[in-house]
Amino acid sequence: MDVWKKIAIHTCGILLMCATFITIVNAARPPLKDNACATCHKDYGAIIPKTHPDVGKGAACLSCHAPDAARTEATKFSTQIHKVHQGEKTKLECTACHAL
Repeated sequence: MDVWKKIAIHTCGILLMCATFITIVNAARPPLKDNACATCHKDYGAIIPKTHPDVGKGAACLSCHAPDAARTEATKFSTQIHKVHQGEKTKLECTACHAL
């Protein structure tokens, strides 16, 4: 086989493996740290909307709003949390909540 054909086949194989790896990493989503919200928020009542059902003092957000592993798209809760924590007023690093 011609040397250039071998190089082209190997290059395509490497590119395919890289694309597969990137797809798998992005599909998995970074896991959250344990009790990620409580790291910064001590009183959930102060941050939840007034129309939200009463959760008491200690119920963490993710006890009800846990991500669904079967879904590939973000939930409304996840989208809103990311907007709030990476918006104009606050710019948290991903590692503040996610175990990377």
